Amino acid sequence: MTEGEDAVLIKDMVLPFQKTASLKDVTLFGGMKVLRMTFRERKRFTMIDLDPTTATEVAESLLAWAEENK
Repeated sequence: MTEGEDAVLIKDMVLPFQKTASLKDVTLFGGMKVLRMTFRERKRFTMIDLDPTTATEVAESLLAWAEENK
């Protein structure tokens, strides 16, 4: 998190293969809201900020895949 950001943890998750993920509701400097997804694998991590439209598209795709592969 950088100065001027406000982040609220939504969920921490333990993933397969010794990985973790977290979802945060972040308000950026200037008031823009994003969903921050952070993936960690040992020392490596990747942060992705999604706007509400893109987050919806990703969520729908994930749900469709999960339903097909139960």
